[in-house]
Amino acid sequence: MPNRNDRDLFFKNFDNQNESLDHRLLDDSLQLIYFGAPGTGKSHRIKQACKKYEHYRITFHPDTDYASFVGSYKPITHKEQVYTNMGDKAIPLKDAETGKPVTTTRITYQYVYQAFLNAYIAAWREQQNEEPKPVYLVIEEINRGNCAQIFGDIFQLLDRNDYGFSDYPIVADNDLKKELAREFADLEVVNADTINGIYDDDMVAKVKIGSHLLLPDNLHIWATMNTSDQSLFPIDSAFKRRWEWKYVKIADSGLSYRIAVNGNEYDWWEFVKAVNAKIGTDTDQEDKKLGYFFAKAKKNAAGNFIISADTLLSKVLFFIYNDVYKDFGLDDAIFQDENDETMTFAGYFDRMGDTVESRVERFILNLGLSPLSRDETVVDEEAPGNDADYKTIKVNVNGEQKTTMTTAMIAILEDAARSHSMDEIESAVKEYITRGDDPIIKRVDNPDTYTKENRWNKTIIRSSDGVAFVVTTMWLRRFLPMIEKLAEHFNVPFEVVNP
Repeated sequence: MPNRNDRDLFFKNFDNQNESLDHRLLDDSLQLIYFGAPGTGKSHRIKQACKKYEHYRITFHPDTDYASFVGSYKPITHKEQVYTNMGDKAIPLKDAETGKPVTTTRITYQYVYQAFLNAYIAAWREQQNEEPKPVYLVIEEINRGNCAQIFGDIFQLLDRNDYGFSDYPIVADNDLKKELAREFADLEVVNADTINGIYDDDMVAKVKIGSHLLLPDNLHIWATMNTSDQSLFPIDSAFKRRWEWKYVKIADSGLSYRIAVNGNEYDWWEFVKAVNAKIGTDTDQEDKKLGYFFAKAKKNAAGNFIISADTLLSKVLFFIYNDVYKDFGLDDAIFQDENDETMTFAGYFDRMGDTVESRVERFILNLGLSPLSRDETVVDEEAPGNDADYKTIKVNVNGEQKTTMTTAMIAILEDAARSHSMDEIESAVKEYITRGDDPIIKRVDNPDTYTKENRWNKTIIRSSDGVAFVVTTMWLRRFLPMIEKLAEHFNVPFEVVNP
């Protein structure tokens, strides 16, 4: 038998020569769990991967069970007309005053589909196409529920064969069988003969009549797991081995989040690194560390992503005090005020319950961080309402005056692109302008239809080998000397008139 990756043999009628790269890469990840510390962007990764396709989402919690995952009969209320008998006739009752029909509320039972069943039905319906599109069942916080109880006999379906279908189909109960038979009454699976050949049985017919459940090869089940929650419901080894696991490490997102507190700004990534180092040293618990997106930042008028003192206190410090250090005490120096007295969590609030920002800042300073200078604040030069002092510089590029670093970079790279390939341009930009993982330029796959994106200028530049790219609008003042060095590298005349 051909294996699952040999698409020409397995799907004889398929033409996969133009299959997109992202679909090829996703094909093998039928059951995948992203795991890592809270705030590392696990859910975002799944969202980005499946947003183009049909998907269904469920969040597990301690009360999640088989019925709320698959489906079950539930009481449904609806209104019915009230009738009275007159001889052998049923006469609808009407209100004597208004003349409106008299109704009553009745309770009936209806089979209600949940996330698994919705995704299962959608995936099989896709099998009616010569090239079925993927369907995703997304499970958030998979370890916060009792997986053995929730999955029940569906657990057996997670064993996939080389073709991506369930190795061991299961028998549906009578209620579910009736629902599936109704849903699949008109189902016409294009590759039914090929699928049946895997089992030496007419399994497609059994799927159609609802007697058996069988996961098709286009049904992806992806999940997230916070390692800090892994003690809630431990996942046994038999369940674990049926999944692929991908660790999402704590890393700088390049979004340049800032903490705004007590009139100063601090670099959020530096805070994350410092507090995680403390957590690692003091508790030896990797799962208690913070991911970059543990706290959400809001974009201000200047285009900067800001975490307020209130957010830092209610989200981050609350977690540190009540989850991380609750069993370790507050003896560490990070919890000491200027008088070497312990700062309790309640001490961060005044008598009205408002945040005392000076004490929040004390915690940050205890980690060894320093306030950012004005020149170290990342600014979106094209953001509406941005501060003119940030926005304006004066430099000459090829004899033409430029008043923003964005337009200066565009002029330099337009000149360089005439005689340099994309690889050469990317290499030079990376060498001369250092900004962590936050990119300065970005390739554009669809230059003819490209529309301006947040944080990126809309001007399309094409390298000598025809690759299109755009330039960021996010800059620090300290980048100006780096841009000058880049211009020198490409032999582009550059003069700073007013830094």
